[in-house]
Amino acid sequence: MNMLDNKYHSSKICLGTWRMGGDVKPNPNNDDEKDIDAIKYAISKGISHIDTSESYADGKSELLVGEAIKKISRDKYFLATKVREYNLSYDSVISSCEKSLQRLNVPSIDLYYIHKQNPLIPIEETTRALNKLIDTGLIKHIGLSNVGIATIKKYSQLLNSPIYAVQNQYNLVCRESQRKGVTDYCKLSGIQFIAWRPILLSYPGVVDPYYHTGTYRLLDEMAKKYNKTNTQIVAKWLVQQDGVSIVFKSSNKEHIDEILDIENFKLSDSDWEILDKDFPVQKDLGCTADVYFELS
Repeated sequence: MNMLDNKYHSSKICLGTWRMGGDVKPNPNNDDEKDIDAIKYAISKGISHIDTSESYADGKSELLVGEAIKKISRDKYFLATKVREYNLSYDSVISSCEKSLQRLNVPSIDLYYIHKQNPLIPIEETTRALNKLIDTGLIKHIGLSNVGIATIKKYSQLLNSPIYAVQNQYNLVCRESQRKGVTDYCKLSGIQFIAWRPILLSYPGVVDPYYHTGTYRLLDEMAKKYNKTNTQIVAKWLVQQDGVSIVFKSSNKEHIDEILDIENFKLSDSDWEILDKDFPVQKDLGCTADVYFELS
């Protein structure tokens, strides 16, 4: 695990904010107070790492996070946000960061991600902007999302500071990051791996992405054995891996408590292996192929 700001990953559980405030666009009927209250509640329960993006509800998610944290001591939370692939030119990266800072109402961002890659914009231009943001103190750390090893290596060559985190889709079904060695590479390189969509087992043709009882017999058996929910077993399989954290979204306090409760039990090594090897649906999904940055 990257030892920088280690305290923010001590629980290995991060709160995401996708669909807080809306979807791609703001939802005028969104229950803003419920979302704000959920963020406050999560921080009060020890989830200090809050994850958002400039594209979530077209910036409204960042506004809600900013409202939630405005009366909370700055040492109680760690802010991560993202710049989208259509804003990766030098000037656009700088401008996007400044706008995110305004919406979040903070002087600096703890972790700034490249959300997705853009083959039409030279990576040298993007990394030059990231280096500038680090040098000026507007961001503290740099992250990459939806990437493979070759992309991580290419960024590492051009950045003046180490990559702090990689965030890919990863769960019992979406195994690409595991199978292509991204999780192992991050662990060996001191990069925090953060799994997005850790507890939504969605794939083409899925019968039940929320895996209610009866969807996967193996999960049902594990949940019964440990007296936990299927959701908790799914999440625990991830956080029990060295160097892997999860980011999940919820505006429901009971669901937040349910996820936090996974810290109170441990899967046996043999049960973890059974889930790892025998889970009935495993797909090469979860990270972007390194089509732009293949290295010889």
